[in-house]
Amino acid sequence: MHYSRFFMMIGTSTVVMFVLMYLNTYLWGHIFFSETRLYMAILMGATMAVIMLAYMLSMYQNTKANIAIFVGAIVLFAASLWLVRGQFTVQDRSYMRAMIPHHSIAIMTSTRAEITDPRVRGLADDIIYAQDKEIAEMRYLIADIGANGEASATRSETPAQVVDAQQALQTEVVSKVDPEFLTEDEIAAVFPNGGNCRFAYTSDSPAVLVTGETGEGSAAAMKISGDLVRLNAQGENAFSEGPLSAEIAETNGDLTDLIVSAGTDYEAGFRGQLTCSG
Repeated sequence: MHYSRFFMMIGTSTVVMFVLMYLNTYLWGHIFFSETRLYMAILMGATMAVIMLAYMLSMYQNTKANIAIFVGAIVLFAASLWLVRGQFTVQDRSYMRAMIPHHSIAIMTSTRAEITDPRVRGLADDIIYAQDKEIAEMRYLIADIGANGEASATRSETPAQVVDAQQALQTEVVSKVDPEFLTEDEIAAVFPNGGNCRFAYTSDSPAVLVTGETGEGSAAAMKISGDLVRLNAQGENAFSEGPLSAEIAETNGDLTDLIVSAGTDYEAGFRGQLTCSG
């Protein structure tokens, strides 16, 4: 049997394995190229080459060619494993592109698993929120770094001070505040008609910002640290209340950016889905 057929089998299988690794992503929009998955596919292809050739030595009887394939496959296995474990070629944007489909797996399992214990259900819901939020934030950062380059170093955190438990429970860490999922009842508390536009981290997640009209004019609703906040319009797509502000910005594609800030201590951008009625 010709060795070209053997290499075609290994090459085809490697490509198929790379594609199959994306089948457990939750949404098609979560599919991004991942260097780590590519290296893993090559690693598995090299392993398959050794196993297949070992079982088919009677069909491939060129000793020198067989030794070369075994040695080459072992070298390729070691190199791809080194790249997977070391992550030497993965930089900021490629890191986030790889993490988005990885986060998507957590969303799929947390959403569809048959969970009955309310404690586990609460943990799964927290995971869904965290992964949705981080996917939207990574989408925004991928685009922002591509357009504007890397940001300068952030402020170093001040050392924690010893306080009593009551004070610690009442202290809010502003630098870690992010918009939370809104329920329909919470939206109705600000917009009885449900609002006009809703921003969500992904196409399948609840809204985290809702805009619409109230008796006092245009406004937006957002939940921060478990508290529902009404933001007043400061322009067509800008809203604020005290130090908290939110701005909706269009992009060149189908997604929309939400930039949230709370004074000088917090600013974050999220790229997600904006849907408007009417």
